[in-house]
Amino acid sequence: MASVGLSSGIPISKNIIPDVEKKLHDTFVEWKSEFNKAYTGTDHLHRFVIWRDNLERIVEHNAAFKRGEETFWMAVNQFADMTAAEFKAMQGYKSEKKLGASAPVAAHGKACSHRNLVPKDSIDWRTMGAVTGVKDQGQCGSCWSFSTTGAVEGAWKVAGNPLVSLSEEELVQCDTAADEGCNGGLMDNAFDFIIKIGGLTSEELYPYVSGNGTTGTCKTKLETKKIAKISDFCDVIPKNETDLELALNQQPVAVAIEADQGAFQFYAGGIIPAKKCGTSLDHGVLAVGYGVDPVKKMKYWIVKNSWSAKWGESGYVRIQKQSTKTKHSGCGIAEDASYAVV
Repeated sequence: MASVGLSSGIPISKNIIPDVEKKLHDTFVEWKSEFNKAYTGTDHLHRFVIWRDNLERIVEHNAAFKRGEETFWMAVNQFADMTAAEFKAMQGYKSEKKLGASAPVAAHGKACSHRNLVPKDSIDWRTMGAVTGVKDQGQCGSCWSFSTTGAVEGAWKVAGNPLVSLSEEELVQCDTAADEGCNGGLMDNAFDFIIKIGGLTSEELYPYVSGNGTTGTCKTKLETKKIAKISDFCDVIPKNETDLELALNQQPVAVAIEADQGAFQFYAGGIIPAKKCGTSLDHGVLAVGYGVDPVKKMKYWIVKNSWSAKWGESGYVRIQKQSTKTKHSGCGIAEDASYAVV
């Protein structure tokens, strides 16, 4: 009998036959409590069936991981009651094309200073105090704002300033000329917005409340005190993992990836191979370093997500770096990367 555990350590037996269905349902109820799921009635039963089917998939994948056939493992998390289509629809990164021709397009920055660096074998900006704690975007397609703040937080710290958590809510509510709040956005547009308004305020002064999927109006009084400022931004050479590596030797980098696949929906640890997702970019995240697995000799990028610390490796994911089996970077991580310049 195979088993998998919740983040709380609750063991789940995968043996879906009538005499254990009640136990499985009891575990589903515990899972609902852990992740604050409040649906009832027919919706409860509908979600239970989806959750049960996803559990079966997770267990099968983890069995393959134990056999050495996979390089990452899965777990039941906050997305376990969602279909693949529903999970796909929640992604919030939008390219300039997806934002529409009527949306202003950010003037691409030219202040790129990373290309004369000598790359290290590995780097992790978390160990150098340039990365804030993992955040949670909730039921809002605001990933682009978290990617943006992460990049600005890192740039501000690397420039010699204190590390401070910056306000995603200010971007979601106030950066509306080019971006679309909970309906998606683009990191370069957000950088441009921050430059134009003279900086960004802090998470403490303008806290994130859009996690329920609704966006309010811009509270101008809350954004008056600028905590961190940038002067420009640099676009990393598209589809060039070497250039992304050099940029990461200088600071954390905002990146877009394709995250609508099952590998991301239930990811719990290990390295997602490049072949598991393509380059249909739909999610903004923050690259904070890279390294190589000493056992598998597999190179990887270290990426900070915004789906809470209950997802992945305490909120992080490792994606294969410089794969020799695909023509593209892992999950498209090198397709559209940029960093802030203080």
